[in-house]
Amino acid sequence: MKITALETVQLAKFPRHLWVLVHTDEGITGIGEAYDKVELTKSAILNFCSEVILGKDPLDNEILWQQMYDSANYTGYSGAEMRAIGAIDIALWDIKGKVANMPVYKLLGGKTQEALKVYNTCISFGDIRDREWFLNDAGGLAQSLLDEGISAMKIWPIDQLSERYNGQNVHRDAIKKGLEPFKKIRDAVGSKMEIALEMHSRWNIPMAVRIAEELEQYDPMWFEDPILVDDASNIATLRSRINLPILASERYYTRFQFRPLLEMCGCDIIMFDIGYSGGITECKKIAGMADAYRLPVTTHNCGSPLMTNVCAQLLISCPNSTVMETVRSHYRLFDMFEEGVDIREGHIYVSDKPGFGMTMKKEYLDAPDTIRVKKEAVGDSQLFAVTGDPWAVSPGDDKAGRIVIKVD
Repeated sequence: MKITALETVQLAKFPRHLWVLVHTDEGITGIGEAYDKVELTKSAILNFCSEVILGKDPLDNEILWQQMYDSANYTGYSGAEMRAIGAIDIALWDIKGKVANMPVYKLLGGKTQEALKVYNTCISFGDIRDREWFLNDAGGLAQSLLDEGISAMKIWPIDQLSERYNGQNVHRDAIKKGLEPFKKIRDAVGSKMEIALEMHSRWNIPMAVRIAEELEQYDPMWFEDPILVDDASNIATLRSRINLPILASERYYTRFQFRPLLEMCGCDIIMFDIGYSGGITECKKIAGMADAYRLPVTTHNCGSPLMTNVCAQLLISCPNSTVMETVRSHYRLFDMFEEGVDIREGHIYVSDKPGFGMTMKKEYLDAPDTIRVKKEAVGDSQLFAVTGDPWAVSPGDDKAGRIVIKVD
């Protein structure tokens, strides 16, 4: 089996998301996903990644990952190149499952739980306005989630407090006011709802300590990314000064960045983003490293139903997985797949279909405002044909310096 083409898909209705199709000469196609800054990721997929993997066996995901990483890592661990590797790696695992006629979780070792507990990250999309709801009526939102069987949620009500002084100073009275959604939730539903605070790395250490002291009374599920994660020793310092569990971090990429965080005992819960951090091949290793330190893992996930299922298939194979991030406004309203997400009574159940069991609807693939760019090898040479946007591929990036552009 050989990889014959890479194709990117952008849907007008969902501009922050990008899907990649990996085509093979046996008619099996795998699908992966990336999100945020998608034009950069698209360029990375169609340029350096394509030149590494076109013509290769898609089942050789370990060496393909290493070759793509070796090609990219001189510019650093992160950014568009890693998002491109992550999206492609997801698609390769989809192919692997389809070839084996098994769901991906079986190839990763099977289930360690029957289903995974989920929490709702309160993002607004379409007519589901969970962000406005937690800012204005957090108690009502909590009751709404409990009515669906979801007993954990994540909110970020104090981000705006960091803006005036760039996260360098905040008065305790302002913190108390900002944390009112926590009080409203506790007043409305008591301890029935677990609540995580997302902080988006906006604070310095002293202010993060001050916020933690005010938050402690509400018994939060965790304290997420309170400071920048560019130095693991700073996170470890903060952890030694507060009494809340720290979660870190969707902003870390690959096992090489997570290693010092683990060695310094910098946090209590490890979170990685499968798309950002190199896909399933890499994130399964990060989960294993965390398990050696007896730490739980979870995934950052603001993706489509595909990414939600990808996260579930990986986490259910990890013995140290904990509650999983989902976004109900996404898995309900992102309707580009034939299949949905199976969430019942606050738990996600994984599909037993081959691969990830997800098929993009033809009506989306063929829509006039859908942007599809396909790069394929021509014969056995380093000659490529590009269908779609000719500016998505940089002439001269291939080894032979020859690219044929075909525009539909």
